[in-house]
Amino acid sequence: MTKRTLIVDIKRNALDDGPGIRTLIFFKGCPLSCVWCQNPETKSPNQEIAFYRENCAECGRCLEACQNKAIDFSYRYRIDRSLCTLCGECIKVCPNEALKFVGREYQIRELVDIILKDKIFFQNSGGGVTLSGGEPLYHMEYVNQLLRELKKENIHICIETSGYYNREKFNELILPYVDLIYFDLKIFDPNLHLKYCKARNEKIFSNFESLIKNQKLEVLPRIPLIPEITATEENLTRLAHYLKSLNIKKIGLLPYNPLWLSKTEKIGVESEYHRSEWLNNQEKEKIKTIFSGFEYENF
Repeated sequence: MTKRTLIVDIKRNALDDGPGIRTLIFFKGCPLSCVWCQNPETKSPNQEIAFYRENCAECGRCLEACQNKAIDFSYRYRIDRSLCTLCGECIKVCPNEALKFVGREYQIRELVDIILKDKIFFQNSGGGVTLSGGEPLYHMEYVNQLLRELKKENIHICIETSGYYNREKFNELILPYVDLIYFDLKIFDPNLHLKYCKARNEKIFSNFESLIKNQKLEVLPRIPLIPEITATEENLTRLAHYLKSLNIKKIGLLPYNPLWLSKTEKIGVESEYHRSEWLNNQEKEKIKTIFSGFEYENF
């Protein structure tokens, strides 16, 4: 069975994920499963149905339309995922868009045509396209086709990656077409990485070290700052020493954003991590001290 490539969202006029004005594309599927994932709807490569409680008028049309009795108004998540076949009949009859598919397929030409609507903004701002997720490199064959078409239009390409990918395939299919990579380094200790991200990190660090040897490619290591997990003094200190040993001068610091917590309920998932507060000033100052020798922005 051929693996489907699903896209969760296309965000035009983005300003925070690379230089200039950009089109940001969120791919569905990731080889990691970080307990704090800011986009939990992109973890699974499979299509899902999301329930938006705030839009629901409880009219009961979805209940009548579901032939598998997967919808239960008394159930916290509204949909019993073990019974749902993703037929979409509930979505068709909902008058308020309280039920929506998460992830859809795009033909390469269809996606390129959407992107090219903003080409003039890319040219005037030094922007381009950023592939995010999930993990865009989970779909290398599809991404290769997309990048080949975008490069015909001289569009700047940025990829946001967890670093957990097949290097041989990456070097063949992706590397010749990419201009900038945002490379996440989350947890230095491999056992803790396994605990919180469900995979060890040796491949990630090996891929990172291989990338930074390429003098023609800009690579920005980024560190998500997750309280009690990645943003511990020990972990950040070890990452800082590691990056200094590689003569890295510039990094990205990604402050924790608790707004993702509301997304898990929509797809019927119980979160393993529950912090609802942003980083406080004391936490930020400690982090700044650890990374005092680096250049970073917007923190």
